[in-house]
Amino acid sequence: MSDAQHKLSNEYPVTEYQCGLKAGDRVKLIRDIIIKDDYGLPTGIVYAQGEIWAVQPGAQNEPVVVWFRRADGKLHTWDDDESIYQTFQKAG
Repeated sequence: MSDAQHKLSNEYPVTEYQCGLKAGDRVKLIRDIIIKDDYGLPTGIVYAQGEIWAVQPGAQNEPVVVWFRRADGKLHTWDDDESIYQTFQKAG
């Protein structure tokens, strides 16, 4: 399967991620995330340090990624490894 293809899943049984986060946890951005286009150029969209995101249940499809929901309802994914803590920290 090429990188351009997506896998659909309608089952989200993963509630505990390898990085230690769990569905229902809340995390805070500890640095800005600058969104870039396919060419690596900034789009002008920035997710600001201090934003709170909610950890969502995930799919078992490979690759296993952590699913987040922003306050605006949009879903985002992140690699499920310790590097996640370079951008997020658990929020109380």
